[in-house]
Amino acid sequence: MPLLEVRGLRAGYEGIPVVFGVDLEVGRGEVVALLGANGAGKTTTLRAISGAIPQLGGTVLFDGRPLHGLSPERVARAGLLQVPEGRGIFRSLGVDETLRLAANLAGLAKADLAERVEEAYATFPRLRDRRNQAAGMLSGGEQQMLALARGLIARPPLLMIDEMSQGLAPTLVADLFEIVAGFPARGVSVLLVEQFVGRALEVATRAYVLEKGEVSFAGSAATLAADESFVRSSYLGNVAAEEVAAARAEGANGHAPLGEEVKVTLPAALLRGLEERAEREGVAADELVRKLVTSSLTRAGGRARNGGRTRSTGETPTPREKGRRRGPA
Repeated sequence: MPLLEVRGLRAGYEGIPVVFGVDLEVGRGEVVALLGANGAGKTTTLRAISGAIPQLGGTVLFDGRPLHGLSPERVARAGLLQVPEGRGIFRSLGVDETLRLAANLAGLAKADLAERVEEAYATFPRLRDRRNQAAGMLSGGEQQMLALARGLIARPPLLMIDEMSQGLAPTLVADLFEIVAGFPARGVSVLLVEQFVGRALEVATRAYVLEKGEVSFAGSAATLAADESFVRSSYLGNVAAEEVAAARAEGANGHAPLGEEVKVTLPAALLRGLEERAEREGVAADELVRKLVTSSLTRAGGRARNGGRTRSTGETPTPREKGRRRGPA
């Protein structure tokens, strides 16, 4: 029985799916790569599995137990942890504090806590040199090491890692991949979303490729690595002409000139989800996009006018707010 079994997963945002019927598995002792272009639905898939966003359909079984409807905290306690894109560390906490907090949250006994923290320092020696330093003061590579060490300290059966190499130098990326390749020997399986396709396929046993929110390839990592055109592309994608034009039109303050129309290219998976919703609501897809964008801008403008708070039109201001509006007597 697979450690993680995903069948027919649909997930998205605001009721708009960007993942359509994804099937994937992770076995015990495996590193599995989840690859695809930007906007293909990789991060959405991980977030749906971990409970960060609701599943719109399908099933997710972890160690034979369904995860549907569980909060991220309960999913983590079940032994499925995620190292999110952007690392997700607490910048004000020290390195040692971060690791000890992770150990405590994992429910480790005091006798095991010191051993696990020391194991983390042995795996990432640079963290030992920074143990009393605030996490926000670390370099990007050191922050990624801390994020991985925090996840590894509980020795979860499955660790999902999202874009580990983002923004890091290639030499550091190579070191991190070598470390991750050793996770299964510690009893930790890995589901890896990664932009360095060649490196990911070197450490993975199997791979899945997402395209427009669906699985377009599922099989041996070695088989996919042998496809030179696939690896060479690295899924960096091409910038749409409309986006280039919009970038050139930006003013000195980083905003497009007022009164000019800016065109954007939506990820294919998101566009498909919008088209499905537009069909359900009986409107054109471009009209639905305009409505959603207008609604978002209106909410953002309301928050800005109210100091970051929203207020219904008929709500009465507090006496303190009245005083601020009138000014001094």
